[in-house]
Amino acid sequence: MTEYYTSPPRIDGFGAQFQQIIMDILYIYNNTNNTYLFPNITSFEHNYTKEPDFTEKLIRYMNLREHFPIPANISPNVVKHYSRSITYKSVEENLTRLLKSQTMKDIKAMFYANKTTPFDTKYYNVAVQIRRYNSVDTRVEGATTPHEYYIGLMNHIRATYPDAKTRPLRFHIYSQTTATDTEAVFREKYSTGNNDTELHLNGDVLPAFNGMVFADILICSGSSFSYCAALLSNGVIFYKRFWHRPADFWVVGDNILSGRKWA
Repeated sequence: MTEYYTSPPRIDGFGAQFQQIIMDILYIYNNTNNTYLFPNITSFEHNYTKEPDFTEKLIRYMNLREHFPIPANISPNVVKHYSRSITYKSVEENLTRLLKSQTMKDIKAMFYANKTTPFDTKYYNVAVQIRRYNSVDTRVEGATTPHEYYIGLMNHIRATYPDAKTRPLRFHIYSQTTATDTEAVFREKYSTGNNDTELHLNGDVLPAFNGMVFADILICSGSSFSYCAALLSNGVIFYKRFWHRPADFWVVGDNILSGRKWA
């Protein structure tokens, strides 16, 4: 008999909650005969401008709710959920295979419906997510990666990617300023002689996530926000090592820079 499962209630960031939904769908449709139902999401962090429809806007952006509705004859009381210790472990141990599975193709088809790239496609666009502290997320892990790490990978891409010869490189930095990492610091760190870098600082969640997903290359931080974008991306992923595992076909940025000065 089919059982119904959804994702457990959460109130943290968009990347973490969206990532959980993707993980649960991948687990359920590749390991069980059960049916997934979209969760009742009540809030997301990072609503800096206090938008009244912030939660609904982010849910609509996922494009998944209408594909996993709760049947009218099903009581919410019978809907279960798996522990993250089960779903995350299973999915990450099989991530390379599952990202190429029909289930993931279906998730991407749903997600990408009615979306278009925000970029000028005459450029080879590289998104760089730099996680920093903010007013609602002061977790240390992932927020202290130095600028030199990201600059090192940007320089690696400048030096090694042949596509840049036919489409000029354009880097897009997505981050938030802090008392020490001010806008002036970002401009100093990422200004280049060939003027190939744009700063997107203190922006809204969705434009940043959309840019990361649609980029030709995504340089991740140790963050669920960029990890979730990497799951959905069709581009090249430069993964930053942290507690979620990479797919075998992702480039591990730490390995690229191992043994030499990041900058």
